[in-house]
Amino acid sequence: MRIIGFFLLCVSAPVVAAENCQNANTTYEIGVCMAEQLEQQEVEMQHYLAEARARYADDKVIVESIEKAQQNWLGYRQEQCGSIYNIWRDGTIRSIMGLSCSIRMTKLRTHQIWHSYLTYMENSPPLLPEPKIE
Repeated sequence: MRIIGFFLLCVSAPVVAAENCQNANTTYEIGVCMAEQLEQQEVEMQHYLAEARARYADDKVIVESIEKAQQNWLGYRQEQCGSIYNIWRDGTIRSIMGLSCSIRMTKLRTHQIWHSYLTYMENSPPLLPEPKIE
């Protein structure tokens, strides 16, 4: 029963991620659309990172630690989503599964950047709006 549940979860992940790819009819078209979604998420993440760097521009130690954390996170995302790709390596869905993982993780990272660097302890408004995790 656990195997069936895991399988359903894994198969539904690309469907959820591909919601905005409703006009895509083939695995290739879905993959292209999802690659575009990932690019959009990465642009948003870079925007939040740039704002974080700007906030702490006067403190080189903080900016360097933000950069180091980001580099480490990029490596982690590559390894994590690579493992998902490898689970599905014998199927045509492998790229969609890997992209779905990357999109999800990038959204989570953007939210973490916002929470860690762009909000305040007191009631001051954040420097940028809270990114959607979905």
